[in-house]
Amino acid sequence: MTDPLIWLGLSILLLGFGLVALVCVSIPALIGLARAARSAEKFFDTLDRELPRTLEAMRHTGADLSDLADDMTDSVSSARNIVKQVDQSLSDVRLQASQVKRSTRSVAVGFRAAWRVLTKPANARKRKRRPPPKPVEPPHPPSSQVQPTSPQRPPSNTSEDRFPGQ
Repeated sequence: MTDPLIWLGLSILLLGFGLVALVCVSIPALIGLARAARSAEKFFDTLDRELPRTLEAMRHTGADLSDLADDMTDSVSSARNIVKQVDQSLSDVRLQASQVKRSTRSVAVGFRAAWRVLTKPANARKRKRRPPPKPVEPPHPPSSQVQPTSPQRPPSNTSEDRFPGQ
């Protein structure tokens, strides 16, 4: 077994068996790879046909959503303006109601006063009015005139002096 040709022949024989085994194992893998390549090709063809339409639909959807958002913004601002107008109208109605209330009270008070005047007896209507009160003269005379002073009494502690007539 020292002959190198035997070892060379044996090595080539083993190499041949290894290559045959490799080919036998790789053939099913290559067949599966070919199927996957055909499937991928069909998928890419379908994708090539459908993707532009899908992307175009997505662009239209984005534009529609943008338009809807703009419409919503306009609607919200319009609703805000309507609420402000309603609030202003309510404030005006409250003001007018208070003015009507005040006017109604004034009319009611006027009617009551007129009714009292009309239902009073005739002699009570002709009652004389009092003249206005005369102005009270100041208690102290002007400083240019001198008045005589009266002697003052010393204060007493009896109840008769404090409460006369008891």
